[in-house]
Amino acid sequence: MSRLILSLTLSALSLSASKPQSKPIPDRNLGLSRTSVFEVPSPPAYQDEASGPGEKPLPKRINREYPPVIPHSLADCLPITRGSNLCLECHSVPGPKKKGEPTPIPASHFMDLRRAPEVKGKEVAGTRYVCISCHVPRTDAPPAVGNGFRN
Repeated sequence: MSRLILSLTLSALSLSASKPQSKPIPDRNLGLSRTSVFEVPSPPAYQDEASGPGEKPLPKRINREYPPVIPHSLADCLPITRGSNLCLECHSVPGPKKKGEPTPIPASHFMDLRRAPEVKGKEVAGTRYVCISCHVPRTDAPPAVGNGFRN
């Protein structure tokens, strides 16, 4: 009985070993980009937003958990340094947003989520000081990949 099982196992192994191998997958069929991994595609050209603050309406937010897009040009606001942050100069208005005024900095930006997440400080937390770490300026660039998400 054991010889029969052994011979059947060896037969099965020899048949599977002689089975032709499947073809390799070309690198053009891997990943999101359907190009060769050795090609370096150049991104499409785009234009930065050229409007000034308050000239255009705020863009619709895709999801309230995402940081809002900056709806105006940043040409005069950069670079953000330790001694100069024009975003804070303009957006440090108290209370809820009023028509014609800049959007106020939310209370969450005054909390140090690493050290004291329950305490609201008097200044913007250091981790939130460089606004463009999370908020990106509006451009006419097409989406890199499609997105059908709806909130």
